[in-house]
Amino acid sequence: MKIGYIGLGSMGGRLAARLLHSHDLYVYDRDPAAVAAQIERGAKACASAAELAAACDVVLLCLPTSDHVRTVLFGDGGLAAAARPGTLIVDQTSGDPVQTRQLAAELAELGIDMADAPVSGGPAGADAGTIAIMVGGSDERFAQLRPILEPISPNIFHAGPIGAGHVVKAANNMLSAVNRMVSLEALALVTKNGVDAHRALEIFLASSGRNFHLETFVAEILAGKLDSGFTLGLMHKDVKLACRLGVDSGTPLQLGDVVRNFYQMCVNEWGYDGEVNNAALLMDRLAASTVVPEPPAPGR
Repeated sequence: MKIGYIGLGSMGGRLAARLLHSHDLYVYDRDPAAVAAQIERGAKACASAAELAAACDVVLLCLPTSDHVRTVLFGDGGLAAAARPGTLIVDQTSGDPVQTRQLAAELAELGIDMADAPVSGGPAGADAGTIAIMVGGSDERFAQLRPILEPISPNIFHAGPIGAGHVVKAANNMLSAVNRMVSLEALALVTKNGVDAHRALEIFLASSGRNFHLETFVAEILAGKLDSGFTLGLMHKDVKLACRLGVDSGTPLQLGDVVRNFYQMCVNEWGYDGEVNNAALLMDRLAASTVVPEPPAPGR
């Protein structure tokens, strides 16, 4: 079985590297440096998405949005025109489940199968092989995919039929965004009331309010290190997907809508590609707090 990977960015590159532990891998990305990094690990480079599709039985994608997935599948030189009937497309993008189901239906007319298998756990989880993988597809498709995905992580879950992985991922990312925002609020609250943020974090992590954001990011934020490799635009996109699902399914998402608006303010301030942890700077501004330390003066 020949396996290909398209989309070798911050997450996709890490997931592809994990696959190389157990599989021969064909790769493609518009960024030559990203491709070169995988070649050094033993991957085989393809000159186009179509070339990769023609060579592979299974093709995994990890792209910014479902719109990018559609372009890679059906745009000029796309996968769909070159893939053989029976090829399996596995979308690891944090995608829109409505679009995913539409794409799966269109691919099925060409005899091409599709599953969604987004991940959660961040770059550290991807590197460590502990990331959660949530699969949308039939029981048969899940059984087919499990041995392919196991080199990425043993934490593989069958979420349900096609699109279910993306539904769970959207809900999970909304939950994560809410935890992130309320953690920043809590830190602003304690610092405004005379408690050292580092001491408060130590207590939070031993208490009922602990969460992934506190455990993973806040120590770096308190040190003034905001770089996490994830953007404000992608965070806003993820929460917006969840909120749109809420509207479409008649599900009130009161906290989701608040967080979506908060991250819209962040995007307006720092742009789509701004670092996601810049949200702490906005919280400091709103609260007149100093959770993020002031940078040292030049020359000091």
